[in-house]
Amino acid sequence: MRRPTHAVLAAALGLGAALMPASAAVADPAPQAGPSDADRAALAQLWERQAGAWARGDGHAYGATYTADADFVNVTGEHIHTGREIGTRFQRYLGAQLKNSRIITLEEKIQMLSPTLAYIIRKGCVFFAKETSCHPNTLSWNTSVVVKDSGRWLVRSFHNTLVNPPR
Repeated sequence: MRRPTHAVLAAALGLGAALMPASAAVADPAPQAGPSDADRAALAQLWERQAGAWARGDGHAYGATYTADADFVNVTGEHIHTGREIGTRFQRYLGAQLKNSRIITLEEKIQMLSPTLAYIIRKGCVFFAKETSCHPNTLSWNTSVVVKDSGRWLVRSFHNTLVNPPR
């Protein structure tokens, strides 16, 4: 018996039984081997939409890559809720402290938790202006829970942590 998507998402977010309805199966879902070629291409397109929006300074387009009920936690611990609010805040950030910057992925691992749920961990950084290497203050690990709805992948949850936080 397959778990409902919300139960799988709750388990992936560490919420376990607290959010699962009594009718949900109790067995843990077996992770899929990896994304299909089509899903890998679609997830790459999602990343390209995010990176392109960031590089253009278009916070609203960046926010549109998140679900309506998304959660975003940045390296300072700030929690932003909803794709719309992520877009609004990033419009400000990309016009100020993140102006003329771009995001870079150095490493990526994708694990399929179900055909419509992926867990992605990336190591990356932010390049400012003409930088070509990562500055320690922007080198981070980030994790995303990504959901596929009506054939389209969007980020449901994102958490970012600096590799070596400043002391």
